[in-house]
Amino acid sequence: MTTKTYPPHYTQADVALIERIQAWMAERKFSQAALARLSRVAASTLNQILNGGYVTSPTKQLGSVESAMRHADETTSDTVVPVETSVYKLAHTACQMARRYRNFAVLSCWVGTGKTFAVKQYAKTHPNTHLIEADPTMTQQTLVKMLARRVAGFEGKGSQADRFNAVVDSLRNTDSLLIVDEAETLTGKQLHLLRRLRDLSNVGILLCGTENLSGIIKPETGQFEQIRSRTGFWPETVRSITPEDAAALVQSGFGTEDVADEVVLRMYQYCKGSARMLVEGLIAGIKEFRRGRALDVKLVDAVAKQALCLKSLT
Repeated sequence: MTTKTYPPHYTQADVALIERIQAWMAERKFSQAALARLSRVAASTLNQILNGGYVTSPTKQLGSVESAMRHADETTSDTVVPVETSVYKLAHTACQMARRYRNFAVLSCWVGTGKTFAVKQYAKTHPNTHLIEADPTMTQQTLVKMLARRVAGFEGKGSQADRFNAVVDSLRNTDSLLIVDEAETLTGKQLHLLRRLRDLSNVGILLCGTENLSGIIKPETGQFEQIRSRTGFWPETVRSITPEDAAALVQSGFGTEDVADEVVLRMYQYCKGSARMLVEGLIAGIKEFRRGRALDVKLVDAVAKQALCLKSLT
């Protein structure tokens, strides 16, 4: 039982979670600043919340902190902790909208911003979610076979119509969601097939792809009008991760270590908005070649130049 007094807009659940957060930080030697960055909550806000000085309900922010703690506990020390970046949250919103309204949603992002990671995480954590990846070599028949195998477990002999009908029967009027990644590689016939699948099964479909995806189906007239008119969620194309996303990813990469703001800024400048370059390039390179050196701007510059052949920022 806590002896600290909190304002009345702090619920009992809020107070209990605050106690868990404080115990979690103490046990893992995690600084408040590091946890704030990992959870994408402003450090000053988290400090006010934990000390009972936040003037409104802290429930939403505490939920973000709890999620960051859970991700950290589920991830090994050699792996970057999954971070709920702005792209991650947008992808999950797109999934939820398509599922809830049983319609199409479209998510287009530049390469490297983390869209595929986000939809894979959603599929992993939400039952009745079917994720497939399109590719330029895929025919309409190949798409139907893949759907029949993944969705309906159809492995035997049968015509394309038999397989398609098996998919419809398996999905019809369920709370299922179909996610098609790399959707910019789909042909008109394949998109038409997905439109028929949505209409007959009454489930949601998320089309996820690069910036080219919007250009394929966005025109208000033409062969893709039937999909465009059925799309209930279609945010603008995401060009890059935000500086706050980068800070959270950097913090997740270095765990409990306090990372200076100038180091985060330098890494963000090098990655040019790409989560992939940041995580798989800079963070991985620094971990590999650091060899006991201080985590400072000089180290970032050295790894960027010598290990990744990136153009100097100085």
